[in-house]
Amino acid sequence: MTPLPIEIYNELVDGLSLLVGARLAYTPQTEAKLDETLAAWEVILASRGGWDVDKDKGRVIAAFVEMSTKLDAFPAPKQLFAHLPPRPLPPPLPAPDPAPCPPEIKAQLDALTAGLLINKKTEV
Repeated sequence: MTPLPIEIYNELVDGLSLLVGARLAYTPQTEAKLDETLAAWEVILASRGGWDVDKDKGRVIAAFVEMSTKLDAFPAPKQLFAHLPPRPLPPPLPAPDPAPCPPEIKAQLDALTAGLLINKKTEV
């Protein structure tokens, strides 16, 4: 199992701290229980794998913020996955080059198109 990237781990710590501060029902009450909870969540998040800091930074804490505003009881780790916002979309492709088609390419395309039309007429 690949360990969590440090940035994702830090968001996990901050998110669990947020939930503790929100005083949800069933929040771990002792420091030892909080440490156990953190360790369990870390293993579960790491087991999911595929974390990419560039794409995932900010998503984990956003999920914790959303959970803290919507839940009444301390969540299970699977609820974090349900509240993760989607990864950002990749940048759009560049606009196509508006340069005109070179004459030799246009002639080849016209010949191909004419050949397709002739073959279609003979099939009918």
